[in-house]
Amino acid sequence: MPIKKHKPVKPERRGWNKTMRFKELGIRRQCGFTLVELLIVIMIIAVLAGMMLIATGASTDSAEATKIIGDLRGLKGAATMFYFNEKRWPVPGDDDDVEAINEYCDRPMSDRYFVEIVEYASDRLIIGVTLDLPINRGPGIKRKLESKAMEAGLLNRHGSTYKSDADGDTVFMHLK
Repeated sequence: MPIKKHKPVKPERRGWNKTMRFKELGIRRQCGFTLVELLIVIMIIAVLAGMMLIATGASTDSAEATKIIGDLRGLKGAATMFYFNEKRWPVPGDDDDVEAINEYCDRPMSDRYFVEIVEYASDRLIIGVTLDLPINRGPGIKRKLESKAMEAGLLNRHGSTYKSDADGDTVFMHLK
């Protein structure tokens, strides 16, 4: 009589086993991400990008305000050089004196600003620039100028401390 070979008996499976396959369980395997997961990731990236743009805009306004203050200090230095060479201070309202001061600057200020010299008291001269600011960034730059007004010595047309909402687009600094 021939010897019968027995089939090996498979052990019973209980619960989840690493060797268990999805097909055996009757579950389809997912590939990729769901639409909700992708939308959540996109929203998170958009929020982070928005926060970055806000921070970048504020630092750009601060840099522009610092540049304006530096340009005013350069004009003040140029007016002082004018005084030592001409033995007189520039005359308020005289365009020739403003052009002469512009010659003492390392780069022409009249290309960037409208330069103005004003006498607000009998012996007090102030030099100022009218800002040509972009509409979308103008208020931010003016607020930064206002916050730096005390330490930088920024003035309005009447010789008091610069305020962005009341004084408009012209910023002044003492000359003498």
